Amino acid sequence: MNHQVTASSDFRIRPLQTSTEIEGFFRLNAQIFRPDEDTDLVTGQRRRFIMEDPDFSPSQLRGAFLGKTYLGGYALLERWLCLGPARLHTGCISGVVTHPDYRHQGIATALMQDAISYAQSQQYALLFLHGLPNFYYQFGYTDVLEDIPWHYIDREQIPGQSSETEAYTIHFANISDAPALLALYQHHFNDYLGSFAPTRTLQRQEHLLRNWIEVTETKPLVAFSPEHELHGYLMLSRRRNRLYAYEVAAATWPATLGLLRYHSHLLDAETDPPRELWWPLPPTDSTFYLLADHLPVRSELISYPNSGWMARPAHLPTLLQSLLPLWQKYWLQRPVTLNWSGTLILSIDDYSCFLETESAGLRFVDRASSTPQQVVLSRQVFAQLIFGFRPISWVFSQPGQQIPVELIPLLNVLFPRGQGWVAGSDFF
Repeated sequence: MNHQVTASSDFRIRPLQTSTEIEGFFRLNAQIFRPDEDTDLVTGQRRRFIMEDPDFSPSQLRGAFLGKTYLGGYALLERWLCLGPARLHTGCISGVVTHPDYRHQGIATALMQDAISYAQSQQYALLFLHGLPNFYYQFGYTDVLEDIPWHYIDREQIPGQSSETEAYTIHFANISDAPALLALYQHHFNDYLGSFAPTRTLQRQEHLLRNWIEVTETKPLVAFSPEHELHGYLMLSRRRNRLYAYEVAAATWPATLGLLRYHSHLLDAETDPPRELWWPLPPTDSTFYLLADHLPVRSELISYPNSGWMARPAHLPTLLQSLLPLWQKYWLQRPVTLNWSGTLILSIDDYSCFLETESAGLRFVDRASSTPQQVVLSRQVFAQLIFGFRPISWVFSQPGQQIPVELIPLLNVLFPRGQGWVAGSDFF
């Protein structure tokens, strides 16, 4: 039965306060997003995963209420997102949900507006989410990372055991493996734009591993060398009765092959075993190179505009100040032929700042020391640029953006095209 809310003033949005309210948030998420699974089990798993995170704060769960009636809510989790040496205090939006009885009455819109207001009040640099198609764009979010590339391997092409691979051991991970897993995860994913790897702590790694071990049917697999060094891991998950790889990293071909063989062995036990297995990997990661150097690999990248990983600048002064270490790095690596110096007015929607460029570096100033030149960008385009998602040559042709032709070489240095990636274990 549909209940009518006559106006947004009829309800208010606030942090969840009681155990009953918190239980209602996680239960409604389980019912809406995983309807074919055990609601009690999923509710408990998700609640523990979020609330036992070492960075969790009760204020991160927010709900819309009509009196005491819960209408819907969302989680706004705090993370430090990394763009090279830049550390961006980021609000990660998760679990946006409206009760079925109150849909199409502006509840989700009000929740998203609340997230923007809250992020600005807390001076978050960014808001970040993995969005459903064609909903979040209206709130200023835009695509900033490519969708996950899937790499398919014909299981019949996977080589058998050899003396080299037999020396490696594959077994289920345990908590004592957390330090080695963290080191391998960071080695593989630290350098990608949008990564959370450089800021992951051992405490958080232990939390993630403990959660994976305790609540999933398929425990994480680890590959150890003959010297008992951890050279690879594979995280698997099951959704909708389907077993798939969630995250993988390997340092050597024997470790890679051992994980491939064990994954294929697990698929043999499925009701309808697929001919291929697939792994999610950045196309510039060394694990992908190991696969491509030894096996035929078919790779697929499917794009869904206004969906997937999306971001929105939140508090622009904080965002720009946070980006300065990244721009300093780019500037110091600039071509020797680029000697531009002066003051740039960078205008993003209705906010402007002065960025002064000298041979030794960049800095923000209160006023221009010389005649400045102005670049005008929308929030959405600026977000795509800082993630390396689109090049300046593309922006130059977009309506509403203003880039003086003579500044293109400078902007190509500050906003190079880059490879972004969010590892599976960083999903929220």
